[in-house]
Amino acid sequence: MELNFFQSALASIGLVIYWVLYAATNLACTYFVYQDSIKQPRLALKISPYWWAAFSLFGGIWTALIYWLMQHSTLSRQH
Repeated sequence: MELNFFQSALASIGLVIYWVLYAATNLACTYFVYQDSIKQPRLALKISPYWWAAFSLFGGIWTALIYWLMQHSTLSRQH
């Protein structure tokens, strides 16, 4: 079965929307992780804020979750 132009366009628009939302989420996570990490007196594993920002840019919400677990959860040594 062959897709017509309208179905192909809808599929392409959906894919573009997905990637734009994915990129926006990664940028938001990067911003918040960086802003929080420059305020911390002691970072987990002594990773600089720039590295946390780089990791979260590519890792997105999963890296932000790992950062939060290491810095702010009750699992961290600081608490």
